[in-house]
Amino acid sequence: MRWRLALGTIGAHRASYLASAAVMAAGTALLTAFATLLETGLATGRDPGFLVMLPAILGGWTLAVVAFGVVSTVSLTIGHRERELALLRSIAATPRQIRQNVVLETLVVAVPAIAAGLLPGAGLGAVVLARLADAGLVGAGVELVAGWASAALGAGTSLVAALAAALISSRRAASVPPVRALAAAGPARALGRGRLVSGGLLLALGLSLSVTTLFMADGPLLSSTAGPAGVAVAVGLALLSPVAVRPVGRLAGAGLGASGRLAVRNLHARAPQTGSVAGPLILMVGIAGGTLYMQSTEDSLHRGAADVSARLAPVNYLVVAMIITFTAIVVVNTLIAATRRRGREFGLLRLSAATRAQVMATVVAEGVLTAVLALVLGTVAAAATTVPYSLVKTGSPMAAGPGWVYAAIAGGALLLVLAATVPTAAGALRVRPVEALSAP
Repeated sequence: MRWRLALGTIGAHRASYLASAAVMAAGTALLTAFATLLETGLATGRDPGFLVMLPAILGGWTLAVVAFGVVSTVSLTIGHRERELALLRSIAATPRQIRQNVVLETLVVAVPAIAAGLLPGAGLGAVVLARLADAGLVGAGVELVAGWASAALGAGTSLVAALAAALISSRRAASVPPVRALAAAGPARALGRGRLVSGGLLLALGLSLSVTTLFMADGPLLSSTAGPAGVAVAVGLALLSPVAVRPVGRLAGAGLGASGRLAVRNLHARAPQTGSVAGPLILMVGIAGGTLYMQSTEDSLHRGAADVSARLAPVNYLVVAMIITFTAIVVVNTLIAATRRRGREFGLLRLSAATRAQVMATVVAEGVLTAVLALVLGTVAAAATTVPYSLVKTGSPMAAGPGWVYAAIAGGALLLVLAATVPTAAGALRVRPVEALSAP
């Protein structure tokens, strides 16, 4: 019975669970790639060199990025089912049964998705190993080792993150008393204490690492604190982003036009949901800005072909591209899922005499404001990496590098938001308003 319910639920929410599966597969691939390099390095003998140093420096904060992405996506998928889970509570399902069902559904989706990410992960590891060999940083005869340890690290991390998200997200619906169960789909809840504490601790950790970087010697280990500093600050700000959304309501009368004012009020009223959408985007902007300008600062100091840092630069750019691609996948899936959930809201607006064009204009305005918010907070996170790193390297707080890189990051963030939300909203608006209101 329980298995049939789990499979039926997944079938009814196929699109949402496919989005979660895509993130879990991509995250597993990214972690497995680093794990294979580490396993290869440890298997080479006395002098593992860059095969251990690269995953040791980058792997830790990549693990944090993947864990955040998986938890964010799975939590959003389950959160969208609160009304359904609350209905189960109202027909005598116990909190324990709710949690068990959610965990089972997550496992059914996670296990094949994670397994699907293992082979591409080994392939990514082989690509990075080949780049290291081309740069002369590892021996040409070194072969990739992709054993059980690599698979266990990549798969285990993704699975633990998915199960943690399932347990955390199912608690609220499972704890609602049966009489009040249907009210679970009511007003947005306040930011939880756990999220506030976690965000504050990560923000403090990131700032501490940033300050620590200032007192480190210039060398290869400088990025071991500068990189994680930006990631910790980005994740902390992502968790606390609903707090930053609420002041946006003050712009409601700032001459933004009808659609703009409605967009601002929507963002303010739905601050927790807006924060959940902006979170992955903050992480993407922070990582992209921090890592790219950290590497460009390094490039500005090392020009010779014989310099190790210069030879390592193409490998670093490849790894950064892999991480940014993963965060972009999380951003797109999050935005699509969040927009699809608003079909009832769009139907109500249209029944209130709003035209399709006006609703679309509001969606676009919300997307632009969300992208701007994420860009501001993501820039703060990037600065936690670039400012101390540049001060140690060059004596200046300004990172070396072209301005078009930042413009590309900003433009890419806006493009991702609009590309994910506008077509999804347009599809939702094809449904008749009355039918949209009766949708689950």
